[in-house]
Amino acid sequence: MNLLPLVVHEMRSAVRRPSAYRIRLSATGAAIGLSCCGLLIWSDSISAAALGHSLLEIFGWTAFVGSALAGLLLTSDCISRERREGTLGLLFLTDLRGHDVAFGKLAAKGIAPFYCLLAIFPCLTVCVIVGGVTAGEVWRLSLVLVNMLFFSLSVTILTSTFCRQQRAAQTGALLAILLSVVALPLLGLGLTSNRSLWRSWWFIFSPASNCLLAFDPRYRLESGWFWSSLLVTHLLAWVCLALAGRLLPRISLEESFVFAPNAGGRWAHWQSRGAARRREVRREWLSRNPIAWLASRDDLKRRLVWCLPAIALWIWLSFDPDPLGRLSAQISCLAFAIIHALFKICVGADASHEFAASRLNGTLELLLLTPLQTREVATGMLSAFRHRFLGPLLALLMVDAALAAKLLFVNNRLGAFIAGAGAVMLLVDSYCLCWVGLWRGLVARDSVRAILATTLRILILPWIFFAGAAGIFLQSTLAEFAGMWLVLGVLNDVVFLVNARDFFNEHFRTMALRPFGAKPPRVESKWSPMNWEAEPDSQPNAS
Repeated sequence: MNLLPLVVHEMRSAVRRPSAYRIRLSATGAAIGLSCCGLLIWSDSISAAALGHSLLEIFGWTAFVGSALAGLLLTSDCISRERREGTLGLLFLTDLRGHDVAFGKLAAKGIAPFYCLLAIFPCLTVCVIVGGVTAGEVWRLSLVLVNMLFFSLSVTILTSTFCRQQRAAQTGALLAILLSVVALPLLGLGLTSNRSLWRSWWFIFSPASNCLLAFDPRYRLESGWFWSSLLVTHLLAWVCLALAGRLLPRISLEESFVFAPNAGGRWAHWQSRGAARRREVRREWLSRNPIAWLASRDDLKRRLVWCLPAIALWIWLSFDPDPLGRLSAQISCLAFAIIHALFKICVGADASHEFAASRLNGTLELLLLTPLQTREVATGMLSAFRHRFLGPLLALLMVDAALAAKLLFVNNRLGAFIAGAGAVMLLVDSYCLCWVGLWRGLVARDSVRAILATTLRILILPWIFFAGAAGIFLQSTLAEFAGMWLVLGVLNDVVFLVNARDFFNEHFRTMALRPFGAKPPRVESKWSPMNWEAEPDSQPNAS
């Protein structure tokens, strides 16, 4: 008897997709390329033992971050999408149960990242051949990566069960991943002493501790905590998956199970407050630009973004920001970098989501019926982004300026330069993410692919260039590395910003009018050395 029919069906469908083969091939090529670069560039500067261990750490942390983001990108909207489209209840008209649906979603969305992990596992054994790495270290790291993938997919399936809107589901999944992977280890490092028992309890519930303790230097000292943390996080993943399967039948029968407000009471009174003010603001925005009003209707999102400057200010007040000082100072600098990255991700995700969601709900078709020009559409979108993100951006820049001033006060010019470079990149990246996000949301099939494409181009690609340049110029100082990162990041932003603005202004209606699901036409970049587009007035010669 087949106990999990949906799992078998989803896995058979997933392995037949061409994307599964392409993703596995891309992961293998990236791992082999990284191994070759490390062996060619670093082999003359460091010892074989240090080279093998460095390659293993790069592979391990890269795959760990990818496994953590797999749930956010793949399963954060799997159940909420079924609820929006009204197909969740159809699944329970058959003999399927809640855990069948939960396991089916896990198998369908998890087969591609699992193939990626299987593809890079042989490259981990190359580190054993290079030296400085034991076979047990490789096996422990492989076990940690598979467990992190299972944990990420299970937690995001549970958060998707509680939400109906795509943006709320993705936000909940991001908060769950950040809390479990980033916040708990940082709290354990920054708020407890080295000998405190609570420090270990902060780590035991985080999958990041598995990756930290998987390497031999830490595993020899705390092997028991490694296996305890691995077991606890694995059991938490099963609990999340079981809760999702338990809640799915109830949610399919009653859509208002979680977030539906009551007809009266305090919720209705709270919603009625400020209604006149909202109507006044709506009339003001509509008189200025209807596109700006359309893109700035969500006031809750604008309030949530202010949490990042508030956290940055709290960190600046609580910790000594000198990076050459105690461990808490290094954690504070890392927390500043994470806050900058989160703000950039929020800007890019919001810009990428607008047109991708408008294509699905039909708003984009209505927009094309209006007499608004392309530049007016772009101006309205940028005005909405400025209304939503300019205040938090200025607050973050003020905190960065205060951090640089404090570093200069303690005569740490290098730290002040790095803080200033981070502030410049925050400003440049935020503006570039708005344009690139609008263009990628217009050409992508859905918002998840648009967000991924925008993040890859603006936030990840400069770090790849920087890693290659840093591998070549190994003898550079820290200040030279910071300047190199700033120059490469600005050049990357300029190229994609110019392309996105030109493409949007020239091809907006062409991309918006294409049929749903159709592949967007190829457009030529001005940075291309050759123009492959045919001239409009050129005619073939008659023979």
